[in-house]
Amino acid sequence: MCRKPAMLPFSEFSAPVLARIRVLATDVDDTLTTNGKIPALVIEGLTSLGQAGVPVALVTGRPAGWAQALAGYVSGVRIAVAENGLVAFDGAGARVDLGPERGPDFFARLAENGARVREAFQLTVTPDDTFRLFERAFVRPPSFDARALVASGKLVDPDFEVVASSIHIHVRPAGWGKAEGLLAALAPIAPAACAAPETSILFVGDSSNDRPLFARLRRTSVGVRNVIRYLDELGEDRPAYVTQAECAEGFGEVARALLAARAAVRRGL
Repeated sequence: MCRKPAMLPFSEFSAPVLARIRVLATDVDDTLTTNGKIPALVIEGLTSLGQAGVPVALVTGRPAGWAQALAGYVSGVRIAVAENGLVAFDGAGARVDLGPERGPDFFARLAENGARVREAFQLTVTPDDTFRLFERAFVRPPSFDARALVASGKLVDPDFEVVASSIHIHVRPAGWGKAEGLLAALAPIAPAACAAPETSILFVGDSSNDRPLFARLRRTSVGVRNVIRYLDELGEDRPAYVTQAECAEGFGEVARALLAARAAVRRGL
């Protein structure tokens, strides 16, 4: 039987390693939000990170339309990568499409694959689906568990996949996730971090659509406490560390620790 890797308390994250982090990347829903809202403590943390010279990259399963607004309005955010890695926006609203080449029949096939999953599990289309470019998304019902996720993946074509966040079910092109999207979007603005992401990028997430980044950044990945609900879906690709608090409060733990580590270096401690 394969033993799942243990997650360490975030309080044990090495301060010297934290001090060398060049980019903080973070999921949005149930990582920066609590009960669907971004609280003041997160806005303050993001602003402080930006002022300290730490670029923040949002990496979300939300649609392109949401990401453009978040990149433009949220203080401290340098880029926003949306739809699980398929499109990105900078602070000026400039759009870059990412991922595999999409042929002339892509959108028809995306609709067909999405319909199969929706009908099989009686899913409801998300209210924000109209603002999506390259995915179809559905509201995740409480009954949709790890087994349902595996079963839904068998309904789509080989070049498509189904991924789940804490709130949504996504039908999308396969082979390109949050990790690939983040590194591609960061490359023009933080090439040094992309050259050594395992020591330069800290990622905070909460659910199984964060799996690509938990796997890519095995030593510098953090789950907010609510990630525990999705460990069956994550399998071996768990974050290295887990916060004491859930959702936005958990992100606040990470932001404060990162800022404190950098401040200690400046003071020569």
